[in-house]
Amino acid sequence: MALDRLLKGFSDFRLGYYREHLDLFEKLATEGQSPKILIIGCADARVDPGILTQTRPGDIFTVRNIAAMVPPAQIPPDQAQHGTSAAIEYAVRGLDVEHVVILGHALCGGIAALVDGATSAAASYDYLSTWTAIARTVRDVAVHDLAGRPRDEIVRAVEQASAVNSVANLMTFPWIAERVAAGKLVLHAWWFNLVEGQLYAFNPDTAVFDAVTGLEVTPTVQRGTKLSAIKPERLLLTLANKQPAF
Repeated sequence: MALDRLLKGFSDFRLGYYREHLDLFEKLATEGQSPKILIIGCADARVDPGILTQTRPGDIFTVRNIAAMVPPAQIPPDQAQHGTSAAIEYAVRGLDVEHVVILGHALCGGIAALVDGATSAAASYDYLSTWTAIARTVRDVAVHDLAGRPRDEIVRAVEQASAVNSVANLMTFPWIAERVAAGKLVLHAWWFNLVEGQLYAFNPDTAVFDAVTGLEVTPTVQRGTKLSAIKPERLLLTLANKQPAF
């Protein structure tokens, strides 16, 4: 059974990894967590941020939801439940992370459902369409500007543009914008192609997702970055005028 596999895995972890790294876990238990990076990833079972980045416990603060989306800030705050926003706030204001990474990915079911709309197999779901509406404007622009392109190509364009859209939404939180302006926080939009095992990072200067082949990437937003440079529409305009390098 599936649950038995989890329990066996925990037993292996406790007898193996936990014992081998007992000093690390004792330090985390006594000193608390102090990650420098927040990764906002998709809930997709195939794209685990910790495995993809080969990090250890305590290295990254992770938020996972459908399609790795960030909603715009609710100003002023209301009494609704804002799970993703609360997690981002804790990481930024409570843990003082230095980087926030939006990690989108290929073959994202949430983005596919957004693109397909009423024809999606998930169209009758209770909450999915309301959540993915965060990127509805991006979807509408992509469907219009990339009309005539294959569906898979449009979905991939929206996957990438949604990551940029989430970065733009991050900047609507005052305590994020303030830290970015002060040079204390850097924002990134990444996209992982699980078919080829390649990571791409959005370059605001070219409005293109560049393949990450070295140890450095161009930050999507850092101190001095113009907000106009991170608009997802600019990415889609770039894709509309040339064949995407997927």
